[in-house]
Parts: sequence; C-alpha cells; structure tokens
Amino acid sequence: MIRIIQLFSYSVILLFCYSVCVTAQIQVAPDRYRIEFTDKNNSSFSIDKPQLFLSEKALQRRAKHGFAVTDADMPVSAVYIDSLKKMGFDVMNCSRWFNSAILRSSPEEIEKLDGLSFIKHNRIIKNELEQVGIIDTVLIIEGDKQKFALEYEKAPDYYGMAAEQIGMLNGHLLHERGFRGQGIFIAVIDGGFYNVNELSGFDSLHISGRLKGFKNFTHDIGNPLGNNNHGTNVLSILAACIPDTLIGSAPEADYLLLRSEETEHEYLVEEDNWIAAAEYADSIGVDMISSSLGYSRFDDATQNHTHEELDGRTIRVSRAATMAAARGILVCISAGNSGIAGLKSITAPADADSIIAVGAVYPNGLYAEFSSNGPTVDKRIKPDLTAIGSRTAYQNSMGSIVYGNGTSYSTPLLAGLIACFWQANPDKTNMQIIEAIKKSASHFDAPDHFYGYGIPDFGKLIETTETSQ
Repeated sequence: MIRIIQLFSYSVILLFCYSVCVTAQIQVAPDRYRIEFTDKNNSSFSIDKPQLFLSEKALQRRAKHGFAVTDADMPVSAVYIDSLKKMGFDVMNCSRWFNSAILRSSPEEIEKLDGLSFIKHNRIIKNELEQVGIIDTVLIIEGDKQKFALEYEKAPDYYGMAAEQIGMLNGHLLHERGFRGQGIFIAVIDGGFYNVNELSGFDSLHISGRLKGFKNFTHDIGNPLGNNNHGTNVLSILAACIPDTLIGSAPEADYLLLRSEETEHEYLVEEDNWIAAAEYADSIGVDMISSSLGYSRFDDATQNHTHEELDGRTIRVSRAATMAAARGILVCISAGNSGIAGLKSITAPADADSIIAVGAVYPNGLYAEFSSNGPTVDKRIKPDLTAIGSRTAYQNSMGSIVYGNGTSYSTPLLAGLIACFWQANPDKTNMQIIEAIKKSASHFDAPDHFYGYGIPDFGKLIETTETSQ
C-alpha cells in the first residue's frame, strides 16, 4: 500500500492561529461556532520573517506576482487559542486570512465566552438571511444555447475513453509537445479520496513521488482519505495515466489532496473547512487550486446564500478564493449543477473575482442544461469558461472507467490543461494565463452567461506561444 504523506501536523497548523480578540460568535453547524478575532497582538510571528510561516515556494510565488506578505498572511496568535483550549474548547480549523477559529462546543458551553475581555458580542447564526428562489428582474445576456456547436477531432487512441474530452480542447497538442503538467503543483480540495492509494490510474503518481501530501480539514477523524469517492473521480480526470484506457489532463503534475467537505450533511462550517484548506495550500506553495465544490443551500435554511450575496465580495468562501488568486494561485471552481433551476444559479465560490468558474457542455459543444449560469449580482460573466461535463470519463473508486456528468468533472479537465499551458509559459502570472485562455475560447467575441467565454483551444494557444518565442 502506498503511504500518503502529511506535510505538516495538525498541531503545527494550530500554532498558525494568531493572537486576536474576538468580534463575533457564529454557529456554523449544530456543534460548531466561528470565533472572529479583532487583532493579532502578542504573536510570535512577524511579517519581517515570513519564512517562519510560509514555505519558500509560497514566498517565490508572491514575489513573482508582486504580492507582499501582509498581516493577513500571519498565523492566528497561539495566545488566544491556548486560552480557549484551557477553557475546555476544542479548537478546530483556524483562518489566518480572516483571523478566526472554529470551536466545537455545546450551546451551554459556548456561553462561557460571554463577558470575556477579548469578546465584544455574540451572534448566533446568520438569521438575517432569507431563503430565496431565483430572482430574475434584471435583463441579462441569455445567449443562444444552440449556437457554436463544435467540430473537432478526438485525441489519439492513447487517451482511451478520455480521447473525446481531451480532443475537444486540443489538449493532446500540449501533451505531444511535452507539456503534461510537469512542475505545476495543484491542490485538489474535495470531499473524499477513497481508494486513491489503491487504484491503477494513480500508480505513476505514487511511484514518481508526485503525490505530495494529504490533509483532512473535516471533523471526521476516521479514514483520513474519507469514504466518499467524489475527489477520487475528480483526481482521475486530472492525473490518471493508463495508456490506451484513460489519460488525465495533467498526468505529470504534482498534487496535494485536501479534504474539506463533510458529505453526511451540509452546513456553513464546510466553507470554513474550505478556507482552511486553501490557506494551507497557499502556505506550502501550490500553483493552482482545483475544487469541484460549491455552496448555496444548507440543511439549516437560515444559513442559505441569496443571489444578492453573489458579488464575489460578500460570502467568505468567495472572498477566500479571491485572496488566493491575489497571492498568485490560479483557482478553478465548478460553477454548479443548478442550471435547470433557472438563471443566475451559480454557487459560491464560483462568483469570486480573478478565478475561473467552469461550466459544462455536451460532447458536441452545446450547453449542458444542468450547468449553473450567471451573471453575478454585479453583472460579471459567469461561468468564465466551459469544457465537457457530460459523458466525462474518469476512474471510479472501484477501478472501473466510467462516464459521469457535472461541472465537478469539467473543472478538473480544464484545470489540468491550464496547468500544462502554464508549464509552457512559466514566466506568466496567473492572471496573464487566464486572459490568454479566455482569448482562445469559442465565445470570446460574444460571451454569455451559459458558456462564459466558451471552450478554450489549447492547440491555438500553444501554436501562438511557439510562434512568439
């Protein structure tokens, strides 16, 4: 059995929680509360010595993108965390970007925080949110769902059942020129990676040492990989290497597997888990995040997001995706699978700015009706790009090569080829890569809220790159 390596222990991560004073107490699950701190006083860390809390790769990425290390990058102070622990609280994920922590507690125990000098007030749940349906009072670009059907050739038989999905994007032309994702570090944030250490599709990933680590950000301390197979399916679309059977979109990239989704229920705490995972990915120096998760409706309806919040600046998980992008990470997020519900159905964090929200098309290039659509409340185009999300080939957790549907699958397909293109253009920033890919896409001259800028053409992109060099 291949051993999955954890890069940092949980105890080290807890030390990355700054000294801060709490401003709010929000219940994010039946037994968990979010504590937000007001400062990072008494921290043992300093932005003058960022190497103590950011890896060399993380610092190099910031330097390349001209992003200085700020107070937001510093860990939460251990002083307040230790105080909470001494009071008997189970401190879970901390967020340095939002200066917060998650506590496991009962309603009775959480009242012990009342009146403490570093807590200003308590606020339970986001009960001011309304449970909404589709609000469609603004005229938007609807687009023609039946235009722009593509004619394209499948990739060679070497790709097996992935030949169609790789061929639509001309991804094989990148691979044939030797760009298969080498040296690009991709974090996959998902719900579970069951059997990843056993499947044939990942043999080369293990043997070559390109699976760089795994970390669990959920409350489940059982099987560290989880019993859910969604992340397994997603990873195979990216990383599988079974010649003549299934080849992933970035079969030679490096990978980090981060488990954030608590699949037995749907509560706001999962967004906090996602944020902690993204911050961890940033701290160890990933180049990209690919995540096929989205948040809109919860088991507790008072936590639901409204369309009015989908501006990329309101919902915490969307703000976190933008913060990751600002630090030079290229973030790919699934748009969601609520297209049949009507217009403006994207989920967070797909509404974030400076990221790629990925929609789905059928193998003939036409819009897949289930694929969530935009615009955002501030009228930005969403999704940003599209790829095959119907009859997408992957290896499931039992080892079979099968087809599936969803923007969960179009996202890793596109993310992997973006990694390959970035390998070919290592001097470009994440935003320059995004801009170039949009310009190559089928709907660039007429973007809408179903296709976004359309289906990228990586053959065109690589030819342009080679011509300019």
